[in-house]
Amino acid sequence: MGQGNYRVADIQRQLDDCAKAYTFPMLDNGYVALADVRLYAYRDETRWALIIEHLGFHAHIGGHNGIVNCLYRFGNCLDRPPGVADQDFIGMTFDGPDGPTFTDDGQFVRDGAKSLRIRGHVASLDLSPGNLMAKGIALQQPPRIRVAELLRALTPKYRDFLLATEDELRQRVPADLPEVLVLDEWHHPDLAKGVLPSASNTFRMLSRMLVGGDPAFYKPTEPPNTHWKYWPNGGTL
Repeated sequence: MGQGNYRVADIQRQLDDCAKAYTFPMLDNGYVALADVRLYAYRDETRWALIIEHLGFHAHIGGHNGIVNCLYRFGNCLDRPPGVADQDFIGMTFDGPDGPTFTDDGQFVRDGAKSLRIRGHVASLDLSPGNLMAKGIALQQPPRIRVAELLRALTPKYRDFLLATEDELRQRVPADLPEVLVLDEWHHPDLAKGVLPSASNTFRMLSRMLVGGDPAFYKPTEPPNTHWKYWPNGGTL
């Protein structure tokens, strides 16, 4: 791969501008409880793009409609301004064959719910105390199980069903733009504390990697912090 004809400074400026406009992923978003993330990097000599997935639960919406995967898009080859737009929120869960998954208020798992559908696939629900404990999930209002807690319990087993498909990704970046890196975890800037992407080692390295064309530019120096346990304030408003 050759050197890109765009600059590191241009990439970092775009990411910072989006962060200042609240259109860059904030993992402790007060309205959305985080469940999972993934990052994709694409580039060639003239174009670059990043997609960051933010899977979570919006309690003010509730129920299946509140379970969304938001695809934040950045780059110099997009069909709209960088950041996030209404068409980048993907819903993928529905009631299972045994009836409604959630209570009428859309905030808790219905007693007796044993399954739900994810993109047409029937996923069985193991919400036993032992399984939840093994995944580090401590119920906020035991014995009731909140939707965000259910969503976290569904990963990693059903992660590939919950996150974006290749078709959904390619609807948002040019089909011929090569994918060069996929990250399932990284060290994310704490936007609530005023840390911009340009001050983040992760996104400085990603910017250099996009321009230089070599995935070896990405050499993490900090432990990942994208697991939901590191962002306890998410979804608390």
